[in-house]
Amino acid sequence: MIDLHSHILPQVDDGAANLSEALHMAEMAAVSGVTHMVCTPHFRGEMQSLRTLPEIARQFTLLKQAVGGAKLPLTLSCAAEILCTPDTVDMAAAHRLPTLDGKRYLLTEFYFDESPQYMNACLSGLAQLHYTPVIAHPERYDALQRDAHLAEYWFRHGYLLQLNKGSILGAFGSRVQHTVHRLLADGAAHLVASDAHHAHVRTPDMTSLTRWLRSHCNPAYAEILLLRNPRRILDGRPPVPV
Repeated sequence: MIDLHSHILPQVDDGAANLSEALHMAEMAAVSGVTHMVCTPHFRGEMQSLRTLPEIARQFTLLKQAVGGAKLPLTLSCAAEILCTPDTVDMAAAHRLPTLDGKRYLLTEFYFDESPQYMNACLSGLAQLHYTPVIAHPERYDALQRDAHLAEYWFRHGYLLQLNKGSILGAFGSRVQHTVHRLLADGAAHLVASDAHHAHVRTPDMTSLTRWLRSHCNPAYAEILLLRNPRRILDGRPPVPV
């Protein structure tokens, strides 16, 4: 399977604390069946964040070397989880944002209490520039928890919804879990990722998630969520209709 959202890069955000923990996380992911992992450190969508890119690139090189040295069967690539700010659309217009496929897929996030009007304006601005937003953990946003039609609106406009492993398994409480299970039941999700932060909590181990999906979802849908759509995103292709 392919994990498109992880905070495995050490010392760049609230994810892995050091290279040793990052390597342990990589091993956990590989053992659980992950073959490709995208490093997506937090990145504020504003110009001053550009100064963090050289350190992100340096840590990515070190981790990639360590994973290769350990002979783990895991491919790594690097992008970012972009917090949408008032400057984000302008940065996208200037092609200054790290994308998942090097072209048009942007992993985007918002503050959890953000208004639907602000989120829709930002997503629409990115879409008008021919980017495709991949909305990280939509089930954790208050607006979507209150209004189920918001997911339908995003889905209809071609935005991709990425669910979190922890949300599905109940790590963020019953309200989030109820929301994410509703999205799955409605077929309103495009992919699932770990959003891993550490080796001891919010881990990249996907074993429990794959077991849950295969027992609660159509097997073909589980494959779309874990493999087919993540692969198509990395290849810059449209997602599988769900």
